[in-house]
This record gives sequence, C-alpha cells and structure tokens, in this order.
Amino acid sequence: MSDITIALPDDVKEIIQTIESHGYEAFAVGGCIRDSILGRNPDDWDITTSARPEQVKSFFKRTIDTGIQHGTVTVMLHHTGYEVTTYRIDGEYKDGRHPESVEFSGKLVDDLQRRDFTINAMAYNEKQGFVDEFDGLSDMKQGIIRCVGDPKQRFLEDALRMMRAIRFSAQLGFAIEQETYDAMVALAGNIAQVSMERVQVELVKTLLSDNPSYVKRFAESGLFAVNLPCIDNILTGKYARNALTMLKYAPKQSVLRYAALFNMAEPQETKNALKSLKLDNYTIDTVTKLVTYEKDVIAENEPAVREALHKYGIDMLQLMFTHEHARICTQEEILGLSMSAKKLHLERIEQMSKEILQRGDCFTIKELDITGNDLKEYGLQGAQIGKMLNELLHIVIENPKLNEKETLIAMIEHVDID
Repeated sequence: MSDITIALPDDVKEIIQTIESHGYEAFAVGGCIRDSILGRNPDDWDITTSARPEQVKSFFKRTIDTGIQHGTVTVMLHHTGYEVTTYRIDGEYKDGRHPESVEFSGKLVDDLQRRDFTINAMAYNEKQGFVDEFDGLSDMKQGIIRCVGDPKQRFLEDALRMMRAIRFSAQLGFAIEQETYDAMVALAGNIAQVSMERVQVELVKTLLSDNPSYVKRFAESGLFAVNLPCIDNILTGKYARNALTMLKYAPKQSVLRYAALFNMAEPQETKNALKSLKLDNYTIDTVTKLVTYEKDVIAENEPAVREALHKYGIDMLQLMFTHEHARICTQEEILGLSMSAKKLHLERIEQMSKEILQRGDCFTIKELDITGNDLKEYGLQGAQIGKMLNELLHIVIENPKLNEKETLIAMIEHVDID
C-alpha cells in the first residue's frame, strides 16, 4: 500500500463502485496506473476484479463478450468500452503465446503476479488505494524494466514480452534490468513463435518512441537474427550508425521512421523486409519509394519542380523533402561538416513547390485546359489522345502560361506523337 492517489476517470470510478456495491473487489490495473504515475495520459483503462465474468455481465446494462473464456468482459459506458477481467491464474503456455487454461481467483496478487513487468503490475482503487506487490514504483523511480518473478518463465509464457521490454524501454527511456536482459538473450530464438503482425506492432511503437535508436537492442539481444535478417544486418553492419542517427532526425511518422531505418538498404531489399513484416501496402509502397527516390536530384528551377510534382505527386514530394532534411542532418552529424549548400538547395526547391501550388500551376493531365474529348473532335483517336495529352502537359509544365484551350489546340498540329 502507498499514499499515492490517482485521478480515475468518472466511468472507471462508476464501474469499480458498481462492482464493489455487489460485494466484490475491482481495481484499475496495468498500463493506465503506470502512465498516470508518470504523468502520461493513459490510452485506455483496464479493470481487474474478483467477480466472475457472468457476474460482471449482470451488473451492467451493456457488455460485450470480448474474451470471456479468459475472463474478460467489455463494459460499455457512454460509447466507450472498458475491459473488465476476472483475477486469474494462467495455466501452462505450450505455444509460447496463450495459456492452455485459465483458473479464476479471488486474490488480486494472483492476477498481478502473472503480468509481464513490475511497472505493469500495479493496481489502484479509491477504497483500498495503491497496490504494488512487486515494487513497480521503485523500478519506475530507478528507470528500470524488470520482469515480475522469474524472467525466463515470463518470456517462455509469451515470447513477445522480450520485444515489449525493449519497446517500453524506448517509450519511457528506461534501462532493462540485467537478469531480464540476460533471459532475453538466452531465449531470443523463441521470437520465431510469434506472428509477424505482433512483431511489427512492437517494432513500429519502438520506432515512433522518443528513443527510436533503442531499436538497436532488438539486434543486440538477438531477437531479429532469425526472422528479420535484413533489419538485423542494418543494425549490426557498417551502416548502423547512419540508420540510428537518421531515426533521431526523422519525424514521428511510421513511413518516415521506416525510411530512415532502411535508407542505406537497396529498394528491393527494403520492399522484401517490409513485406515480411506484413505491413500494409501503403507503407510498403511509400517507404520503398522514399528509399528509391532519395538518389534523385531535382534541379533548382520551377519547370524541374513542376516536373517533380508531376512525377512523384504532392504528398510523396513532401515526404521526400522531409526525408532529405533528415538525411542532410545525419550527414552533418556523422561527418562533422556543414551541409549548408545542400540545405539551401532543398529549402529553395521546397519554396518553389509551395509557390507553384499556391499559384495553381498545371502539372497533371487533369489540370490541362483541354480534354480527350476536345482531341477527339480535332480528329485524334485511341492511343494518339493519351500521347498528345502527355506531350501538351510537358509543354505546359515548362511554361504554365500556355495552359489555355485555344493555345493548346493551336499547338496540336506542331506536336509530333509518332
């Protein structure tokens, strides 16, 4: 127990008080308690209780059976769902992910001792106060990620916990306690039991943290050696410093952080690695393009910038500018040299693109002041129409003032499309 007070949201108070009114215990538990103590805004509030799932369901008007076989019921209040889980003791984990059985318990400590890390094994309610059976508060004050009980046992139960340890260390800026880290190294090969979808979630959360360079710990501990060899090579090879430095300068956007990680890799290698992570098509395509296009040079004049807007599109060009800023800052830090000429060039073409967009200059076929139907009336047909529109577009990209229907029609007979 402690004199720590946590401001519970009204809905959470209502759920806890409702359960208590029926003679059972209930506590807010886990990450919401950790984040509240750290002054962070919890993403969600989980509740643990001595009441059985069927009893919880009877206490509230609207519930959803989200994981009732494991004791979890979602209580709906004011269009928000709150997971309420019965105190439980997990059975044997044969697949390194799920317990074979779950035994419900009437003791809070039984539920807390099955959790992954001490900082996630704290509970609170207004009646009994703060409960911290495994010194999570002390570990938080020391900035330590430590398993509850035997770390090998925790990681044998769920191998993903090894990645979660690194993710939490990155998000919180904490160190991993030595015995916990040693167990990770010893059991790193077990990560192969975990689906790539779950691996990817922990990886991207690490990349989007305030300490994205902590991603190197996945390689140092051996977690990526088997199932993500490309990333493992990046983080242990000669370009590791480049990738880790660039992550620091890339904004907190998943495509930009992934592009920073892969910026020295080959495009096809990048695409294959992203596919193996089971990422969505947008991320795979965008990151691969950023890695591919970073070698492209845009000349410092408006026709070249309009051509770039046509080739890459507005959104992609903006991402390319941001990616290039991070690349330049990385080069400056690693080489210890000022890249003022590169910075000035980038700033100038960025400014040109803003002015082009503000003016509404034409750089796509749909913005031409002439259509395929107009060309049909002039006598063109089939593939000729597409070729002519493309040729006229590039003329207009060179000189936007020519984008007038009469002018474009007058040009038709002078444009060679054969």
